[in-house]
This record gives sequence, C-alpha cells and structure tokens, in this order.
Amino acid sequence: MAPDGSFTGGQAARGTRRRVLAVAAAVVLGILIWFLAGTEPGQRVLAAVDALVWVALGCLAGLALVVWVAFFWRARRWIRLACLGLAGASIAAFFGLFRLESFTGSLVPIFVWRWSPRAEDDLQQYLAEREGPFDRFVRQVTAPVDLAETTDHDYPGFLGPKRLGVVANVRLSRDWARRPPRELWRHPVGAGWSAFAVVGQFAVTQEQRGPEESVVCYELRSGVERWAHGDPACFGGTWMHGVGPRATPTIHNGRVYTMGATGLLNCLDGRTGQVVWQQAVLRDPARQNLRWGMAGSPLIVGNTVVVSPGANAGRALVAYDLEDGHEVWAAGDDPGAYASPLLANLGGTDVILVFNGAGLAFHDAASGKRLALFPWVTQGDDRVNIAQPVVLADYGMAVRTPQVLITSGYGEGCSLLEIERSGNLLAPRELWHSSRLRSKLSNVIVCGGYAYGLDEGVMVCLDLRDGGRQWKSGRYGHGQLILAGDLLLVQCESGAVALVEPSPEGLRELGRIPALSSKTWNHAALAGNVLVVRSDRMAAAYELPLAE
Repeated sequence: MAPDGSFTGGQAARGTRRRVLAVAAAVVLGILIWFLAGTEPGQRVLAAVDALVWVALGCLAGLALVVWVAFFWRARRWIRLACLGLAGASIAAFFGLFRLESFTGSLVPIFVWRWSPRAEDDLQQYLAEREGPFDRFVRQVTAPVDLAETTDHDYPGFLGPKRLGVVANVRLSRDWARRPPRELWRHPVGAGWSAFAVVGQFAVTQEQRGPEESVVCYELRSGVERWAHGDPACFGGTWMHGVGPRATPTIHNGRVYTMGATGLLNCLDGRTGQVVWQQAVLRDPARQNLRWGMAGSPLIVGNTVVVSPGANAGRALVAYDLEDGHEVWAAGDDPGAYASPLLANLGGTDVILVFNGAGLAFHDAASGKRLALFPWVTQGDDRVNIAQPVVLADYGMAVRTPQVLITSGYGEGCSLLEIERSGNLLAPRELWHSSRLRSKLSNVIVCGGYAYGLDEGVMVCLDLRDGGRQWKSGRYGHGQLILAGDLLLVQCESGAVALVEPSPEGLRELGRIPALSSKTWNHAALAGNVLVVRSDRMAAAYELPLAE
C-alpha cells in the first residue's frame, strides 16, 4: 500500500478482478432469470418481478458499495468523489429527464420525456378549444344523429358484424406507396381501451373524461363530436393497464349499449345520448369486479342484451330486456374474464360462447343454461383469457362437426376443439394443441384454412388441420387484426397500421402508415374504406384507397 493510502500493484489488480467478477455474476444472474423463466417476454418480466428480493438485495449492495467508495476505498480522494458524483448525476439525470408512462403488453416499461404532455392535459385542451362559437353552431345546424339508419358498411360493435373481425364487402388497394391512405381527422380522446362502433355516418366509443366514464358519438368523416353521455365512475387502473372503460359499444336499432369498467350497463338513445335505462351488473363492484375491470362488450341475442360479469354465483352470463332493461335470465357459476360473449350456431343450435375465467363455456342462447365447459385457466387467479374464440364455420370453412379455436398468452398456446352433442348437452373434444400461437391481447383471423395471429407480438400462420406452424415473422406487438376482403389490416401496438397479404407461403407486408404514435391496445374499426383507430389518448380516421 502506498503512503497516501492507495492500493498498489497486485492489491489493485485483485480489487479490479473482484469488481469485474461481481459485475459478471450480476449479468449472468439476470440472463438466467430472463431465459429460464419461460419462452415469452411477459413471463420473463413477471419472473423478474418475482425476483424483487434480489433487486432489493442488489440495491442494498449498491448502497454498501457507495459507502465503501466514500469511506473505505483507499483510492485518491478525487477519484472517489468523481465516481460518486458520476453515479449520482447519472441517476438524477435519468429521473429528471424521464417519467414512467406505462407498460407494453410484454410488461416492458415505457419511459417518456418528463415534459411530455399527459393525455388528460391534451384532452382538456381539445375539449376547451372545440367549444368555440363555430363548433356549437356546426352541431346545431348539421343533420341529426341517426343510428337507426343502417348500411352495408356498418361496423356496429366489437370486431364488427358477428364479431369476426371481417369486412368482406371491400377491396383495398395493395399499393400504399403509390396511393397512400388519406387522413380525414385526428384529435385527443379520453383514456380507455374501447374501440369504435360505426353505423351510418357516426362512430361511437367510450372514454374516461376526468371523473366521468363517457360514451361519445362522433361524425365518422369529420371527427366532430355530436353528443356525449357521462356517468360518475372511474376504474382506477395502474401504470400497467391504465384507467377508463375497456369494452366497445354495441349499436342496435338506433340505441347504444355499453358496459363500463365498473359494471354499469347503459342503454342510450342513439340520437341524443340520453339514458333509456341503466343496470348495475355488479352488485358490489369493489368486491366483485375483475382485477383489470369489466371488458366484455354487450351482445345482442334476440330481444335481450347479454353480458358476462362472472364472479357471482349463478351470474356468469346475464341477459337484460332490450326495451326496459329488466333481467330476463342469469346462469352459470364460472368466474369472469376479459373476452366478449359470442353468438354462434353449432350443429343447428344457437349457443353463446364466452371465454371466461374457467375456460370456454357454452350456454343455450334462449335460457342461458350452460351446455358445456372446456377448462382453460390462464395465469391462475388472474384468469386472463382475453382473445375471442374463433368458430371456423363462421369464416367459411367446411367442417364435419363444429370446431372452435381458442388461444391465450403466458405460455398457454392454442387448441382446436371439436364440438359434439351429448344428449341435451355439448361435448367439446380437443383435436390438437399447439404452443405456436399464444395470443395474449389480440384476436385471431381465419383465412383459407389457416389461422393468422400475433404470438406474443410476432405474426404467425398456423395450418388448422394439425396446428403446424407455416411461418413466424414480423414484430407487430400486442395489436389487433381485421380481414378486409383478401388483405389483413394490422393495428400495431406501437400505433402504426400495416397492410399484410395473408399467405401460408410467408409474411408479405404491403404497406404501413404511422396512424398513431403511442401504445395502442384498442381494436380498429373499418366502415367501408374508412378506418377509425384510437389509443388511450388519440383518435384518427383514414380513407383507405380502394382497388382499381
């Protein structure tokens, strides 16, 4: 040791080697946590969260290192002060420049500049500016809202007609480079993961506007707000999953049916947004609500509107009268989840399918009686079954007996089920299971005997005959899909929209536009060739070029 207290020769070398070895051990530990935790990113991040004790120990070790550098390291004083200053300045600079905004679908944190405007600030500024004399005059003199006048291009609810994510009567241009989509309008919207429902020339969505959960009607081609209805409710989410409503409105016979994140079911007059009737689907929202809020969109079945609250004995599915909102029937004991109920005809029987917390449940459409359950639990008590079940016959596939495809993330994969009749009940039987498609937040599209979906954010094509993977390519994040004619529109999690040709030969992306610029879990809606997109802070509409 030198007279001034610094290490010399072999002592300094040994100290350096120890520090290098410590850093290397930390890196190796992180790699082991990441790769041994599972094959999908969200699972890995959750494993890292489960290892917070190691992080805490690491922080304590870091603090001990700081104390050692400050008081016990025998290096020159200016070197110690420089190291401490550099570490402190780096930490202060990072948190001074950035703030944690949210998380992606793979649980990767999203940091933004600290001075970036918050979504609520943008919304309030927009609401204040639109209330000028000209805007009020426009709303007074324009034609009245009419949601009873339907067209062949309507997209009246979650995933469009029949909840397939298919718009068959449109042929889009394949060349966006020569003829790019034209932006019609863009402006801020309130928070939430709702999508647009479109009937005629009007688009309706759900937003969180301050303390109110709102249903808002806009003109499709101009974005002008025509009416808004608000209820004093706010689902207080987290950085990870955000605040506001999750479900998409359903428009039927001129009325708008909405499910709020806290379980408030609304029936609104489509002309004015005035309440026709309301029902509190959850009798005790604080105790009965799902962890991430009610997300299932209302389903019209005959003269009833059906919702899937779950979590209540005998109320896995509940049907209310369309006209006055009285309860018609309630059935099932399964816990709730985040998919929406779906009406399908299975072998001549009208059945309501719901991918709830216990699995895929089959209910009689008239009485609600549960006919079958195929068990499928994702993430234990979190019960995060989200992706819609896919009935192959609804996509034009000729099958001997009804077949349904289900999928979820967190390593679960997908299964194709064959539905047979067993007396007065149904008997689902698994034909095959594959880990090649794990759709966490996204829907799946069937085209030409193949399933196209986002496997933890990467596009895959599966052969529905045996579940074999044709290809896997293209990182779109946890986005959503629409089959428009013979082309796929992919709403990327980043906000971009991509045009993709579905082919078992490989990924063929034909074009892309930066439709939005922030995390987008919301489904897009396509009415004719007008694409309406939104995130939890911004909405926009594009006119897509048609095939020549």
